[in-house]
Amino acid sequence: MRRLAVFLSLLCLLSIPVSAAYIPESSVTENRDGRQLIIKTYQLSPEDDPSELVDEPFDLEGYHYEHLETVKEDQTFHDSKAHTETVTVTTSSDSLAAILEQLAPTMEYSKDGYSGVLTLDHTTLQTEAAGYTTKYYTITDTKQFTGLPRNDPSYVPTTTVKDGKTLSLSNISWAVTGTGLADDTLVPTSYTATATYQATGSRSAATGYITTATYTGEITSEGIGSVQYTVTYLGTMLKPEFSIGLPILALLAAGLALLAAILAFLYLRRPNAAIYAMNAKGVAYKKLGRQRIAVRNPKLDFTKLKEYPAGDSSVELKNKLARKLAGRIISIRLYDGVRTHLVEPIDGNETENYWFAVKDEDKEGSEL
Repeated sequence: MRRLAVFLSLLCLLSIPVSAAYIPESSVTENRDGRQLIIKTYQLSPEDDPSELVDEPFDLEGYHYEHLETVKEDQTFHDSKAHTETVTVTTSSDSLAAILEQLAPTMEYSKDGYSGVLTLDHTTLQTEAAGYTTKYYTITDTKQFTGLPRNDPSYVPTTTVKDGKTLSLSNISWAVTGTGLADDTLVPTSYTATATYQATGSRSAATGYITTATYTGEITSEGIGSVQYTVTYLGTMLKPEFSIGLPILALLAAGLALLAAILAFLYLRRPNAAIYAMNAKGVAYKKLGRQRIAVRNPKLDFTKLKEYPAGDSSVELKNKLARKLAGRIISIRLYDGVRTHLVEPIDGNETENYWFAVKDEDKEGSEL
């Protein structure tokens, strides 16, 4: 009879449905309009597969439950904010007209889930030279010298100054401006010299211009942030079991005793730590697997999970196990190192399971 009691206790544990991968935010049992219902509510991301939410038919507290319906409700979001974008254009001239030809009045923005139309803010235009080069040019000047007795270049200065720059003589042209008789021959008595001077000048010129401009406006982000699934199970009352004869009962008891022994062995070897993925709010929402922690050498190995956590995760220990491990350090192996956790003492009246977080960035250098 004692073995039979152990077997029945194990059987009750096995009859309770285990969530495939997700933890419900709420689970309510109620009788509505004469129907016995269990209603579970889940909050999933749009990428999660809701097919894992439905449990196989199960018996609980005198009722046999089967899946009735799943209701999906998208949880939408809408967010808007002011945004500024800075752009750069290159032009050959620094004139405003040339710059505005390269800048559109508005620009479309679409990045990081936000979109909108931004408008050019003309007050933000800033233009500067992209670089400089030296350009050369010729400086010329012309001077006339009149009343010269001869067309002798020595009468003409070899240099002149224009705008502070010294120019050198490059050419002389002569013109007769007076004549006279010499032995009945008409000869020049006066000349005018037209002298041309030149020099090479240089100046620094911009190779181009770079203008920065700012576009401002409001951008918005909207879509489906999460999906709420309401899974309902309908229960029917279980019928009382029929009585059987003593020989069959004895045979059944022997078989149950053997099965109880097997189940007891498996029960003692069962995993006693559940590992969950945590969302951005630090809430456990998806079960990644289960492993067994030994009291003498408490450790976990996340690298053996079928689904490795993508970020932070959490571990759930049964209350009884956590009391045995109080003051002990649990080692957790990850692909990038080892984490440790010191199990804190549990209050004597506390009955809830023990939870602790495993941070993705808080690693040690040692290996298990």
